[in-house]
Amino acid sequence: MATIARIIVTENNLQNKQQLFRNFITESKIELKGEKHQFVLLPAGFLTFDTTDLTGIPLSEPQEKVAKQEWNTKIENLKEQAFAEFHKTFDTEILAELKSVANYLVIGIDSNVAPKSKDIRIQFVLIYDLQLGKPFHWTGKTYPQPGERDCLIKMPIDTHFMKQKIDGKRVAVFGCHDLSIFNPRHQRHFSPFDDERKGKKRQEQTASGKIKCPFIDATLDFSPDIMLQLPHTEGTWAAKWTKLNEWLKRKKGKEIQHFATGLKRNPKKQYSLSGTQKGDVINFVNGK
Repeated sequence: MATIARIIVTENNLQNKQQLFRNFITESKIELKGEKHQFVLLPAGFLTFDTTDLTGIPLSEPQEKVAKQEWNTKIENLKEQAFAEFHKTFDTEILAELKSVANYLVIGIDSNVAPKSKDIRIQFVLIYDLQLGKPFHWTGKTYPQPGERDCLIKMPIDTHFMKQKIDGKRVAVFGCHDLSIFNPRHQRHFSPFDDERKGKKRQEQTASGKIKCPFIDATLDFSPDIMLQLPHTEGTWAAKWTKLNEWLKRKKGKEIQHFATGLKRNPKKQYSLSGTQKGDVINFVNGK
C-alpha cells in the first residue's frame, strides 16, 4: 500500500477525466495486489463549479457570533455546490472502482472565475472517504497570492489540520500557495525563532504576518505526520518543504514522515519530483 498515490496531470484543460481514473485504477490493481492506497492526491482546481455572485461574502471568517454563523452557512452552501460538481465527474461506477484501490481521494475544487479577474473566488480542497462514500473533511486556500488579497475567500487556518487521526497519524492539507508561508526568503520577518530574525521583531501585524505567523505556528504545533499540498501549477516548492521540515525538527524534534505536492505539470518546463515528495509516495502520470 502507498501512503500517497499522486496522479500527476500533464494536459491543460483535461477533457477526459474518466479515462484518467480508469488508467489509474487499472495500474493500481496491478501494483497493489489486493491492498489499497491511503490517499489519492490530485492538483488544486482539478474541478471547477459555477456559483452565484460571491461579492457579499466576507473574505475571512468573522469573529462576531451571528456574523460567523451566517458566514459558515454561506460556506456550507458553496461546499454543496462544489460537491454537486464532484458527482458530475465521479459517478457511482467510478467511485466503486476507486474504493477498491484507495481509502481517501484528495481533490481541489474551485469556483469558476477567470484566473486574472478580480471576481470574488473560493478554492476548496475536499478529502473524500471512498470507503464510507461521503466527504471526510473540507479545507481550501488560506494564504492568497498578491493579486488575490482582495478577492479570495480565505478558509480558516484550523481547517488545514484534521482533528481525526488516520491510522493513528496526524494529517494536514494545504491549498494552493499555502506552503509559501514557509518561504525561506521571508524567514527573517516571520520565523518563530529569534536567532533567525537576527534580533528583529517578528512582523505579526503586517498584512502578510497576520496570516503567516499564526499559520506557521499552528502547523508547527500540529506537527503533521502526513501532509498534502494542492497547488495549481508546478513550481519551486522544494525549498518550502525543506524549511518546514527544518523548523519542525527544531521545534518538535521530528520531520514529516510522508508528504507530496499535487502536480499539474508543464511538459516543456518540469522541476525535479524529488523535492515535492517524501516517504511512501507513488506517482501516476495521467493515471499511468
